Amino acid sequence: MSKTKYIFVTGGVTSSLGKGIISASLAKLLQERGYRVTIQKLDPYINIDPGTLNPYEHGECFVTEDGAETDLDLGHYERFLNIPTSQANNVTTGRIYQAVINKERKGEFLGKTVQVIPHITDEIIRRIQILGKT
Repeated sequence: MSKTKYIFVTGGVTSSLGKGIISASLAKLLQERGYRVTIQKLDPYINIDPGTLNPYEHGECFVTEDGAETDLDLGHYERFLNIPTSQANNVTTGRIYQAVINKERKGEFLGKTVQVIPHITDEIIRRIQILGKT
């Protein structure tokens, strides 16, 4: 079995650069070359999902098969790649923090001080790796 490879497309915080279309296009080219691909969008906002964001400010959201309200780019990903997306394909900072706080409340950190490094960064890495294994 070959090792999972990751490609990251970044563009800072600038909106409407075409990062989503570039990502979907690159994934499609890899798919056409015989690679099995998936795609994930990481959004920096603190909201859990874009469902309650003002559509004039953020744009419309895309609802996945599992009912998740996600970024519109996931609709592009589905159409370009002909693969279904889910909540796992769209990660927000708010969802990351929520997961870490829930773990802390359940006592999973055994009384340790919860910090951005390593707890938040570990959760981000975990989310990326989980999708990479599917």
